[in-house]
Amino acid sequence: MRAMAVTEIPIRGGRIEAFQLPGGSGVPLLVLGGVEWGFRPVAGTEHVLERRWSHRAAARPVTVMGRPLPDDRRQADALLHPRVSADAVAVAIRELGIATPLAIEAESGGGRISLWLTVDQPELVGRLVLASVASETPPGSPMQRRLGRWIALAEARDWGTLFAGFARQLGPAQGAHGDAPPSARLQPRPVTPERFIAELRATLDPSSWVTDRLPEIDVPTLVLAGGQDQVVPPDATRLVAERIPGARFELDPACGHTVRASFSGYDRVVEAFLAEGDDRGGAEAGR
Repeated sequence: MRAMAVTEIPIRGGRIEAFQLPGGSGVPLLVLGGVEWGFRPVAGTEHVLERRWSHRAAARPVTVMGRPLPDDRRQADALLHPRVSADAVAVAIRELGIATPLAIEAESGGGRISLWLTVDQPELVGRLVLASVASETPPGSPMQRRLGRWIALAEARDWGTLFAGFARQLGPAQGAHGDAPPSARLQPRPVTPERFIAELRATLDPSSWVTDRLPEIDVPTLVLAGGQDQVVPPDATRLVAERIPGARFELDPACGHTVRASFSGYDRVVEAFLAEGDDRGGAEAGR
C-alpha cells in the first residue's frame, strides 16, 4: 500500500490539509484528531500517520484531515471555530471526491468539529466514532479552567510547562500505564501555535457548543470515554451519547484522555462498529 502525499484544499481565508491512504472496499473513513493538531501542519508527518492508520486502511480508504491553515495568522480565531472548521472539512470532502456518506473517527476537539459537520451537513456523514468528546464547556467547570490554563501557557510560549502538564493530564487520573501520552512527545516549539490557541478559545465560546442540536443526529454513533479522563470528564462524554438518539456508550474505567492509545480493545471495538457500516453501506448511501 502506498501513501499519498498531503493535499492542500483552498477554503475561504486559507486552506486545509488532507492525508489519504488508499484502502479496501469499506465505507471511507475520515479521521479528525484533537486540538494538538493546531501545533503544526500535517505535511511532514506522513510517515507517522501511515504507521498509525495503515491497519484501518486494510478495510477502507482513510483520510486524515488537519485543522485549517489561515492565510493571515491574525484570522486564526475566526477560522478555527469548530463550526467554521466543519465547513472547511466539508469543502475538502467534496473537493477530494470522497464517497459519502462517510464514517468519521474523531477524538477530543475533533469530535466537536465532527458533531457540527453532522448536524449542519448530514448528507456527508453516515457513521460516527467519538472518543473523549465534549459538546460544550460549561462555565466554571474544571474543564474550562484547564483549557484556560493551557491558553495562558501557550500565549506565554511556556512550552516546557505546557507539555509537562500534558504528560500528566492526558493519562489516567489515578496512576499511569502504557506509553507516554502523544502530546508529551510534541516538538518544544510548535510551528503554528496560533491555531491551537484559537481552537481552545473557541471551545470556551458558547457559540461552539452543539449540545442542543445533538438530537438531530440520525446516524449510528459509538461514543467512547476514559473513566480517568482529566481533560474531558467522562460525564461530559456520556452527555453526548445520551443526547444522540440510539448512540452506544462505552467506558474504560482505567483509561485517561488518550482513548485511542489506552482504551482497552479500542481498535477491535471501533473496527467492528465500522464493519457494521460496510454491511449496510448500500442502504446508508441511499438515505
